[in-house]
Amino acid sequence: MNQPMAIDELVSVAQAEAMGELDAPMMAIVLSSEQSYDLPINSLESDADKARWGLILRAAREHVEADAVAVLYPAWTTIRQKKTEEGEANESTDAASDDDSGGPIDTLFVQLHTRDHVYWRGFEQIRDPRHQRIIGFRRIKALSTDYRRDEAPSVTAWLNTLFEPLPAEGEETEVDRELADLLEEPEVSAALYPRQMRALH
Repeated sequence: MNQPMAIDELVSVAQAEAMGELDAPMMAIVLSSEQSYDLPINSLESDADKARWGLILRAAREHVEADAVAVLYPAWTTIRQKKTEEGEANESTDAASDDDSGGPIDTLFVQLHTRDHVYWRGFEQIRDPRHQRIIGFRRIKALSTDYRRDEAPSVTAWLNTLFEPLPAEGEETEVDRELADLLEEPEVSAALYPRQMRALH
């Protein structure tokens, strides 16, 4: 998989899913070598939600022997611009407007997690003033960064175990049993088995 190309394709998928909606869908895409699998995410509001979905995505990735997992989700952010070495903000082709005095930005995030890197893109969601549906996107440069996996921001910590190795043959731990149980949950099994929606590579 060409990773820079994959993150661009994922951005296109995420924006297409969000266009015309009141809220961008929150979802993961598990990218195996031959097929991609959609997993709609119910909530990432609490630490318990993140811990549960971290396990679900690890289980899904191991089950289909995937080398990458994408996470697409809406959130609010106050980050607008990267700082230069002199401490001045870059010229604002980022998401910002003259009538906005630093309030939070309605943002669509796209993350691609691989064994070695985390590719991160952020876009302001532009809405129709009358109906509040999403009609476009503006890239936020300060939220468009590639990280080595061991240098990724702490906000991605709930996916730290995504690529942990499988246990030795014949060994089984409590976490492994929990992973196996998660694969049997209807919301997970429905995504991993009959609903193979996209092949991005």
